[in-house]
Amino acid sequence: LAVGRISRDPSLDLGHRLDYVVLQEECETPRALVRFVDFGKLSSAFIGPLNPGFCEVAAHLGENWDKAIFSWMCINYKLDSTIHHKAFARTLPSPTQILLTIMKYFKWAHVGIIASSEDIWMYTAKESATALRNHGLPVGVVTSVHKGEKGIEDTWNKIKEVNNIKIILLCMHSVLIGGQEQAALLTKALEMGLADGRYIFVPYDTLLYSLPYQNNSFSVFDNDSKLREAYDAVLTITLESGERTFYDAFREAKESGEIIRDLEATEVSPLFGTIYDAIYFMAMAMDSARRKGVRASGANLAEHTKNFSFPGFSHWVETDNCGQGLNNYVILDTDGHGNQLFPTHLLDMSSGSVLSLGQAIHFPNEVPPKPDSSCWFDPDVLCTEG
Repeated sequence: LAVGRISRDPSLDLGHRLDYVVLQEECETPRALVRFVDFGKLSSAFIGPLNPGFCEVAAHLGENWDKAIFSWMCINYKLDSTIHHKAFARTLPSPTQILLTIMKYFKWAHVGIIASSEDIWMYTAKESATALRNHGLPVGVVTSVHKGEKGIEDTWNKIKEVNNIKIILLCMHSVLIGGQEQAALLTKALEMGLADGRYIFVPYDTLLYSLPYQNNSFSVFDNDSKLREAYDAVLTITLESGERTFYDAFREAKESGEIIRDLEATEVSPLFGTIYDAIYFMAMAMDSARRKGVRASGANLAEHTKNFSFPGFSHWVETDNCGQGLNNYVILDTDGHGNQLFPTHLLDMSSGSVLSLGQAIHFPNEVPPKPDSSCWFDPDVLCTEG
């Protein structure tokens, strides 16, 4: 869809015909890396990789091949160094930056991370922990979900052993787009009395796309009162929808005949929009480089991602004069009873500030977790005595 629209976009002058090849990435990280090495001859630029476990190596390879890598999934903070990684560009703001901004606003510093046992999520958890610790924050535990009901119980018992945790980051598919593991994990937390407001559960994967929340009800809650109650302890952070949600934009593309697959919008992951935007992002970089009269090398494409503004799949995509994404994010919350999510706060990426939208967060038992000392968020102060 993106490549088709780019080829018809009169505002873009790429000097090349754009085509794509879907490169199958292995699930296991070492194998995925070996496979990636073979991709060097197949493409002129890369959208990916999906597994954050080998992002840094992929960025080095891209630079060596003189081919740009455009990623929304990579976490490693070292990749933001334009001196060391000249051919790497982010198509979305760094997930760590979003988490840090929100944690600082609520003064929740102590973190626990639970990952699905799949390689891609285990590496997401490890890289997130490293990035948060690099900012001086205490990540008390990083664990993965063990199999079966007993395994899930063991996972929560491991979390309970660690004092002071306020936020639990869930690195797995969101229950709102079919993540069964997250549903089982949250339901077990409720049964064990851990969804009582002592922790705030934050799904990781919704940071990577625009979850359709406006005028949308989530049927996963309809016949499951336990999950609905457990989700009251969850704060969902996602890209702010524009005037149209992801579902609206998908239906429009289907009605216009651009998408011919017989799929309902609700059957498609909103990550579709993120990948679409990443491909358009790359085309904008090609256009910008060409207008400045430089060749489309890896470093030049990564360099020409500044001061963008273009219509993404369901919202505008913008970057600042350093090439950092300016997409806004919202914090969504349920009322503990219904099947809808409401925006309570806006994260304005241009100023890095969190703004209340006038709707209070509904905490279980109506009490938020106790704030941590602000020293955790001051890089010049050492925290002592807790």
